[in-house]
Amino acid sequence: MMRRLVRSLDARVGGAPWLRKALRHVFPDHWSFMFGEVALYSFIALVVSGVYLTLFFEPSSQTAWYAGRYGPRRAWRCPPPTSRWCA
Repeated sequence: MMRRLVRSLDARVGGAPWLRKALRHVFPDHWSFMFGEVALYSFIALVVSGVYLTLFFEPSSQTAWYAGRYGPRRAWRCPPPTSRWCA
């Protein structure tokens, strides 16, 4: 039923050749376009995490203490977040 609807719509409008050409450009077949897709998805993840941190991050200048699983680092005093040697 859906196929008949699409065919009748295409017969009336005639958009199949244009749509086929547009989709060919949107989804190219060459393998090197994968690098562009990876870059795009990485950029999207960067933007989403940046928006999340912009809305919910609360900076603090208090001293932090290491509370991870690695035993030798337990009870290390971490400086304020300007330095990353304890993270």
